[in-house]
Amino acid sequence: MIGWLRRILPFGNTGGVPARAHAPNEPFVINLYDDRVVVHRPDGQREEMAWDALERVVVRVSNRSPWAGTAWLILAGSPDSQQGCVVPLHAANHAALIARLQALPGFQQQKLDNALRDAAAGKTRTDAVLWKRGAVAQDGFAEGASHADTVH
Repeated sequence: MIGWLRRILPFGNTGGVPARAHAPNEPFVINLYDDRVVVHRPDGQREEMAWDALERVVVRVSNRSPWAGTAWLILAGSPDSQQGCVVPLHAANHAALIARLQALPGFQQQKLDNALRDAAAGKTRTDAVLWKRGAVAQDGFAEGASHADTVH
């Protein structure tokens, strides 16, 4: 997963192409569609994740650059999809993304709340998986392939 993050984040590894400079107040922008989420980064790049390919939702709170100062969501797709998005929880339209993710069966809201509290207090924490396809939900039912229908 680290290699994948290095490819999609411009921080420290731009593949020889300089990242577009951006002002600190330029936001990440999230656009939600029936079939996918699209994240527009301040450096002009775009990341896309099809809901059907979503395998894992992770929250990261760290004091290391580029993560410092906020909680970030990592939306990871299946390895064969090579899709994913990384977005800070202060991005434009973040509330709509959170609402969409909270609708996933078995979404771990308490873990998200803990991460947000730690980020606000300037603390770091290990990455927490908020949702994983196929994980047993709190109600005891396993999420299966038919789960994709509930994400739309």
